[in-house]
Amino acid sequence: MSEAPLRVLVGGTASGKKAVAAELHRRHGVQLLSMDSMKVYRGMDIGTDKPGAELQRAAPFALLDLVGHDEPFSAGQWLRAAQAVLAASGAPPLFAGGTPFYLRLLLRGLCPLPPVDRALRAELAAAWERDGEPALRQRLRAADPQAEARLLPGDGKRVLRALEVALLTGRPLSDWQREHTRRPLPGRVLVAALRHASDAQQRRIEARVERMLAAGLLDEVCGLLARAPFAPEPGRAIGYAEALAHLRGELPAAALRERIVVRTRQLVRKQRLHLQQFEELRWVDVQEGEDAARVAGRAAEALELA
Repeated sequence: MSEAPLRVLVGGTASGKKAVAAELHRRHGVQLLSMDSMKVYRGMDIGTDKPGAELQRAAPFALLDLVGHDEPFSAGQWLRAAQAVLAASGAPPLFAGGTPFYLRLLLRGLCPLPPVDRALRAELAAAWERDGEPALRQRLRAADPQAEARLLPGDGKRVLRALEVALLTGRPLSDWQREHTRRPLPGRVLVAALRHASDAQQRRIEARVERMLAAGLLDEVCGLLARAPFAPEPGRAIGYAEALAHLRGELPAAALRERIVVRTRQLVRKQRLHLQQFEELRWVDVQEGEDAARVAGRAAEALELA
C-alpha cells in the first residue's frame, strides 16, 4: 500500500486558507498543521488571525502557540514540532499557511548550516543600513551568484545569511544546499494554492486589517509588552511592528491602518512571487464572495482528496 501524500494548502495573507482548511478537515478528516511562522507565538492572536476557540474545537490546528513572543524561533524548530505531530497522529496531514519558506522546507528540505556568527551578522546588517541593498547584493553576486539570482528584492534576511555563510566558510550557500539538503518528510507532496483577483485581494486585505484593529490589536500588544518585550522576529510582524511604533509615539493613530494595509499588500506580492517558483503548485482560483465550502471542493480535487 503506497504512502499517503503530504498535502499543503497555501495562498497569500487574507486569501481564506483557514476556512477552506477547516472545511477540508470536516469533509475528509485531515490533520491540520499550521504553516505560519507568526502563529507559533503565544498571545499573538489578533494580528496573526489565529483560529478562535470555536474553530479550534471544530477543526483543531496543530503548531500554534509553540513559544512566547519574547523567544527566538527557527524553521528547524517548526519542522521538529511538525514531525512530532505527524508521528503521533494517524490522520492524513494537511499543512495550511502562507509562509513560503516553510513550504520550501517541506518541498526541498532544510540544509544544516554553520551557526550564526553574531559579530559578522551585525557587521553585515550595519552595511545593509549604511550602503543599501544593491551594494550587499553585489557582494553576494560575487560570492554566490546562484543565491543572489534566486533571492527576491527586499529579502534582506536571506541575502545577509547567504553572504554570511560564504564569508564564514569560504563556500557558497548554493553549494551547501546542493550537497547537504534532504527532504525532511517522505512521500509525494501535493500543493493547492488559493488565488484571488488583485482587486478582490485588496478588499480582503482591507477588511482583515479593519477586523484586527476593531478586535483590539493595540490592547493585545500592550498586554504582551506588560509581560515581556518582543523578540526581534515577532516584533517585526505585520500589525505588531506598526502597533509597537504607535505605542512608542512614532506612528500616529490615523496612519496605523494604512501602514498595516500597505505592508500586507507588499507581503502578498512577495508571497505570490515565492509561490510561483514551485512547479508543484496547483492553483485554485477563487471568485469574490465565493464561500469556503465551494472553494474547498476545488481544493480537494487539487489535493486529490475528492
